[in-house]
Amino acid sequence: MSDYKLGGPLKQFTAIEKTKQIAAFLQTRMVKTIEGNDAVELHYLLANLDDYHNYLWRYYRQLEKEQGAIRQEASE
Repeated sequence: MSDYKLGGPLKQFTAIEKTKQIAAFLQTRMVKTIEGNDAVELHYLLANLDDYHNYLWRYYRQLEKEQGAIRQEASE
């Protein structure tokens, strides 16, 4: 069974790996949990999904900050 790892550095490699992990995680654990109507497990899985969501927003903000500076320099 696939496990999703919480947190991690804001790097492209980590973002790609987390995306692969969450896909496998949802396919295996989330589907079984929904089919089994397990509220406790669903709460746990939603917390992991929330971590993934927050991680990608932080990664996006980092990229925007880095690329915004590059775009600013290019336009000058």
